[in-house]
Amino acid sequence: MQNETNPPAGRAPVGRPLFLTVLCVLTFISCVSGLWTQSERLWSPGVVADQTRELFEQLRENMEERAAGENAELMDTLFDSVFRGVNSNNIQMSAILMLIYESLTLYGAYLMWNLQKTGFYCYLAGVVVILLAPLFLIGGWFGVVTSLGGGFFSLIFTGLYALNLKHLYS
Repeated sequence: MQNETNPPAGRAPVGRPLFLTVLCVLTFISCVSGLWTQSERLWSPGVVADQTRELFEQLRENMEERAAGENAELMDTLFDSVFRGVNSNNIQMSAILMLIYESLTLYGAYLMWNLQKTGFYCYLAGVVVILLAPLFLIGGWFGVVTSLGGGFFSLIFTGLYALNLKHLYS
């Protein structure tokens, strides 16, 4: 069995690089917080839908003050599309997808903490889930918002984790 103390034959045991340690700790914190938040969203989707609509309504008012002419019409169309997507069913689906994403990335970070390369692929699977699943299962602008919201920093972290692949064992 390979782990931090039993590297593959021919390789000396190596400690976890500080950069990888920091990435994993940040991922642990983010995922635990995300699991908590998404659990709340899963059990009270109606309340979250109302709060989300209020938030987007405030955003809309701020944007309308600044936009003029064609830009105002485009913003109205965009916000109307988002409002149609914000309902308890979509909030619940979004929470389920985010729970899957958070679980996969947390487990992937745990494996990478233990210097296992499969952790990177598990993390990557979580990122693929959050980037693609909302587009297919939620759809519309709300699906795009969910996808981008979950995937933006994850793509950055994926690149940073990829820089550490040389320190991970198969």
